[in-house]
Amino acid sequence: MLRFTRSGSGASTVLLLPGLLCTQQLWGRARPLLEAFHDVLTVDLPGVGGSLPEGPADLAAYADRVCEVLDAEEIERCVWVGHSLGGYVLAAALERHAARISHAVLAYSTTAADDAGARAGRDKGIAAVREQGVGAYARRQMPRTFREDARREDVEAAIRQAQDWPEAAVVRALEAMRDRPDRTPLLLEHSELPVLLVQGDDDPAIGALDPQERHVTRIVTDTAHMGVLTDPHTFAGIVHGWVADEIERSA
Repeated sequence: MLRFTRSGSGASTVLLLPGLLCTQQLWGRARPLLEAFHDVLTVDLPGVGGSLPEGPADLAAYADRVCEVLDAEEIERCVWVGHSLGGYVLAAALERHAARISHAVLAYSTTAADDAGARAGRDKGIAAVREQGVGAYARRQMPRTFREDARREDVEAAIRQAQDWPEAAVVRALEAMRDRPDRTPLLLEHSELPVLLVQGDDDPAIGALDPQERHVTRIVTDTAHMGVLTDPHTFAGIVHGWVADEIERSA
């Protein structure tokens, strides 16, 4: 079973999935703001915090593991929020678990596949992790996901989370990210599913998606890739406000 924490109260359950090298601690600042209105479930990804990285290096398998937590907590359907790699897992869940997603929030993430350059970058990352270790890889990669003027304590807080990622889990995640297909058509096919794209205006890690479909909303924040951590009040306000509006609209 994946490591998870559940708290808060509210009619709607919000599932929060972190990105690569991050843990549930990523949501530490935004979580209390969401707990005031929602039942909040944070889940660590396979291989993190002592859970076994079972199964293939496939994001659909990651989604299966997340749904095991939903089963254990007797959550049939909920809002899914995925940051970066967590968003890739969300997109993969649409293949086999679409009925379990009431609303989808891709936070600083994308449904597109890696291009050739990005795939080569994943391979370099895998080699670096195997040769130098997770700590060195995190110290090199994490600062790139923040603005140059980011607070040092924010960057260090993100780097510390990588301590919970064993080498095998990082390698497996990088392989799964490298090999993921383009799931944009799948996302757009589910026109019944409200989708929110939260994108940073200074995010070098993610190419912006801007689909024109009516079920997709796009909001740009004044942040880099780690806006969840650096501006939690704005992020939590966006997610809560959008979910509340969508629920009211569908009532």
